[in-house]
Amino acid sequence: MKGRTIIAIILIFILIGCTGKNSTTSGIKYLLAGYMVIENNTLYLDEVEIILWDDMKRIAELGLIVQNDFPNGYYINHLNKGIVKYELTEDTVYKFVDRNFLFEVEAGDRHYSTRKKEEFIRHLNMSYYDSPPAQKVPFIIQVQDGKVISVTEDSKFSI
Repeated sequence: MKGRTIIAIILIFILIGCTGKNSTTSGIKYLLAGYMVIENNTLYLDEVEIILWDDMKRIAELGLIVQNDFPNGYYINHLNKGIVKYELTEDTVYKFVDRNFLFEVEAGDRHYSTRKKEEFIRHLNMSYYDSPPAQKVPFIIQVQDGKVISVTEDSKFSI
């Protein structure tokens, strides 16, 4: 019994060491979803919560009805937190589906990834007709220390 207790304590310390905090001096990475606008090197984000049809706990908390509120398998809950600014850098990665064949990608795979903001803006301007573009679909934004690590367009949520 004593041996099991020691093993359990060791496992707990190992698990604590593997939690989400980074061992470097940089902050924790956050994954956000929201409607965005890009101006110069700033991303303005209006955060939303994407609730999938199988998240029964959250559906019950919000009083949603799967048959009515999830026509596409998800529900977008606007969080009304206000617009938050994040910095885009030369290292920001932009991931999207190149539906308009704007860039060279492998045959049969339209997924495209780039660090060139201009390419991403070109994709937004061709794929979304609102102004500014992409205000009707949420993007997944990874942020660390106020800087955008990546911007991802998930085809499940695009139009």
